[in-house]
Amino acid sequence: MTSVSPAGTGPGDPDEPSPRPLKDEIADSRPKDGRRLDPATFEVRLRRWALLLLVAGPVIWFLVQQLR
Repeated sequence: MTSVSPAGTGPGDPDEPSPRPLKDEIADSRPKDGRRLDPATFEVRLRRWALLLLVAGPVIWFLVQQLR
């Protein structure tokens, strides 16, 4: 027995628009003036940098100690 997808969800459905390329979606999500940064985006970037430094600091220290 084959399963049938509900109307409007099939891959051949002409009413459903084709997905846009990821590059276009990323470009549309960026601010047009290039200067203003959403506070939520800023917080996410800040947290990523903090996590990177939190992990990279001890790793670099360990490697320096091993090279001595």
